[in-house]
Amino acid sequence: MSTEQNIYFQDTIDVVSHAYHLFQNHTLVYLYSGRLHLRNQCGETLSMVGGESAFIGKDSYSHLYAEPEENIPCRALFFTLPRDFLCEYYQTLPESDRKLSVEKLSALHRLEQTSDIKSIFQSWIPYMQSGQELSDKVLRLKMMEAVYALLNTDERYIPTLFDFAGKCQMDMFDLLQEPVEKEIKWQDSVFEPYSKLN
Repeated sequence: MSTEQNIYFQDTIDVVSHAYHLFQNHTLVYLYSGRLHLRNQCGETLSMVGGESAFIGKDSYSHLYAEPEENIPCRALFFTLPRDFLCEYYQTLPESDRKLSVEKLSALHRLEQTSDIKSIFQSWIPYMQSGQELSDKVLRLKMMEAVYALLNTDERYIPTLFDFAGKCQMDMFDLLQEPVEKEIKWQDSVFEPYSKLN
């Protein structure tokens, strides 16, 4: 996709590989095939198999370990929810939802496989197969669909996604930072399976 959008990217990993990556924004990851193991700086870990999806909280510095299965590569889609979009969406929430007092979800967790969640990622397949990029309008609809699906799944996504407490102001330091590499830089791994995330 274009650098300007900087919202999603897909990875196909043919050999056992690992990478370190900083996810600056909340990110959803869907695994189409293979296995993917994640560990963040807080020590939270998660292992995924094909057909599963996960939530990676903003500012997560993560160690990722990808394993193809037999002759099938590890294929994953990473889908970011930018802060400015979440600020806009927050303004549409009813006042009662904004004042909802519930605990946040953990920074790294598996997504419940509801029909809403599955639909987000399955509808991406035709674009991936054709190599066609999503237009800005379609991409915005995808982001709206994703937030709706999360909120419809668990009310704890309200404080998790909208953790700027209604201020909706960009931090000046965010604007001054050098851009972080968008795509994950994978390296062939020599780790043993049970020590991959240590």
